[in-house]
Amino acid sequence: MGGAVTGRWRLALLQAAAPVLSIAFGGLVASGIIVAIGKNPLEVYGLMLRFSLTRSDSLAAILLKATPLIFAGLAVALAFRANVWNIGVEGQYYVGAFAAAFVGFSVRGLPAVVHLPLAVAAGAAAGALWAFVPIALKLRRGAHEVITTIMMNYIAAAVVLYLLADVFRDPAQIGTPRVRTPLFADSARVPPLGPALARLGLDVPAHSALNWFLPVGIVACAVAAYLLGRTRFGYEVRAVAFNPDAAETAGISLDRIRFTMFLASGAIAGLVGLSDILGFFGYFDIDFPKGLGFLGISVALLARNHPLGVVPAALLFGLLDRGAQGVQVFAGVPREVIAILQAVIILAIVVGYELVTRYVRVQRKLEAERAVAPGEPAPVAGGG
Repeated sequence: MGGAVTGRWRLALLQAAAPVLSIAFGGLVASGIIVAIGKNPLEVYGLMLRFSLTRSDSLAAILLKATPLIFAGLAVALAFRANVWNIGVEGQYYVGAFAAAFVGFSVRGLPAVVHLPLAVAAGAAAGALWAFVPIALKLRRGAHEVITTIMMNYIAAAVVLYLLADVFRDPAQIGTPRVRTPLFADSARVPPLGPALARLGLDVPAHSALNWFLPVGIVACAVAAYLLGRTRFGYEVRAVAFNPDAAETAGISLDRIRFTMFLASGAIAGLVGLSDILGFFGYFDIDFPKGLGFLGISVALLARNHPLGVVPAALLFGLLDRGAQGVQVFAGVPREVIAILQAVIILAIVVGYELVTRYVRVQRKLEAERAVAPGEPAPVAGGG
């Protein structure tokens, strides 16, 4: 018994070490590139950490950058947990952000306690609606969700561009290079988080756009972790992911689980851009941040699709992004080096997780074989 427990702990530690080793491997590869351009890797990494972790404006910037990534990573992870591949978070958050913007500038006269939740709900609903098409096509017609979600990304970009430039463009900007919606009502804006953190003794620069979507994202990850780990529905999701045939035999509807998780993924994806438009810009324009949906895939992979792991994974990407600014300005190291570091980490994670998964599978098979009592023949299928 003690050996079995020790073996399980060893496997758990090995799985936990995979992302750490992947980050170390990425740093090693990036170090070679830094040496090739004539810089000292230790000095560069030291500067990156000092610039990112010892300045209040950098800490606020990391948290601000991590906020949409928390939602993006959680959206991707929820779908992956049910073995469906939502590559359409990019389009879903784009559509969700525009829906929230529409409520923000078109609805007037509501109190903030009604207007702001309405804008957030519009974003979530639009993201879920955009996710409905690919999952319906998969369950009804067998269309692969990777293909359909990628196609929906392009459709989302075209539709939003049309609505923004030709239908809802701010009349005051016509004749200028600016292509944006009218400004939102103040009642649709998310309050900054700085004053609340200041009361806790934490220094946040007055100009920081850090807002209440950060704690909302953390709470969403905690709720998702509880639902997936402590409820009957979460058990059904795990059963569908690990052994769909056995789950279906036990009476679990595979289509119901996949449909629910995919729509939940789309709804969370619809919230990805709201921190930027409701907490910072106050309008939706043609330069709205893009690429967060694809970066969410990287966050989910680093977190091993665990909702609680999404938060530190998003913070790591926020740290790398802020650190890239520091080493570019103060050490003359191109930002592309940090982009390479991120890419190598992602590749190392994918390969490392596959190797660890295979090793764990083999070790569990050996433990199951050793569990058969010595001298007792293993059961033979079909034996009388």
